[in-house]
Amino acid sequence: MASKKAVPAGRRQKQRDPGTVLVTGASGRLGRRLCGEFLDSGLEVRGLVGNAQQINTLPPGTVPFVGDITEEAVLRRACSGADAVYHLAAIVSQRSRGPKEIIRVNAHGTAAVLKAAESEKVRSFIFPSSVDVYGIRRSEVLTEESSVHPTDMYGHSKALAEHQITHFGGRLRYTIFRTAAIYGPGFESSFFKVFRMISEGRLYIVGDGNNSMSLVHINDVTKAMALAESSDRGSSIYNLSDGKRYTQNQLVEMASGLLNVPVPRKHVGVLMARMFARAAGIDQDELRFITSNRILDTSKIRKELGFRPRMQMQRSAKELVDMFLMGYKGSKTGVMA
Repeated sequence: MASKKAVPAGRRQKQRDPGTVLVTGASGRLGRRLCGEFLDSGLEVRGLVGNAQQINTLPPGTVPFVGDITEEAVLRRACSGADAVYHLAAIVSQRSRGPKEIIRVNAHGTAAVLKAAESEKVRSFIFPSSVDVYGIRRSEVLTEESSVHPTDMYGHSKALAEHQITHFGGRLRYTIFRTAAIYGPGFESSFFKVFRMISEGRLYIVGDGNNSMSLVHINDVTKAMALAESSDRGSSIYNLSDGKRYTQNQLVEMASGLLNVPVPRKHVGVLMARMFARAAGIDQDELRFITSNRILDTSKIRKELGFRPRMQMQRSAKELVDMFLMGYKGSKTGVMA
């Protein structure tokens, strides 16, 4: 349990603490990591979770708030006295919760958090959106001024959330990060699925394998979010990736080399891949990344926030493969524990 108490609403004006942040979706992979880093830096951290059981997943020292993402009273208490809100709460998988729920949480939930933050005079609002707002396949280099054309429910819900933020009309300063696929500690499971399929000779390249893919390490995501709050510039939207272009072929070849197994050479069409993805253990969100074709321009975040990715893919990929092999070789069935 947390060692600090939340500031009561009635005392907000007298005891505003500029070192207090609220993280919604605090029990998620990114939320837990962000809470931990903020606590290490000496901030008071509040974490909004959906139920009491999730409190135990929060880093020690996090002040818990329990409630639905659209529950006004809880949101106002959580925002009271906070300097910044990091709104991470979201549903990624439409299959698990359904289209109505993904819109309710991702879009309507964002509107509710915005309203509470404005009412409680929070200074800044940081929101991790997704490159999926651009759509799955685009031929041009994508800047923050590029048109938004989501092609799936998740991307649509994130685009709606962005619209809620940019058209809110309040005094909140916002930062929206259109984030590439995240990898690194806490985000291993999807990559481990691919490593296992490569190791067992079951992986097929989807299409010709030359589609452009964007990635960003979790360390660099949290770094960018910290920069957003410390910066004194106005509201803005940023593409967030490591700034490099990877192809499906390049990533598979890199993984095969690190695994010391032959590079997969068989190809399958996108339609066929969609049909057999579930049987192969690949969910729709992972397939969305594998079949994406987008090149991001990250010059804006470099220029305005001074963001420079610290993590190198080759080194990080080796660490991921080493972690995978430790579990894979120790399992008779080849299934990760």
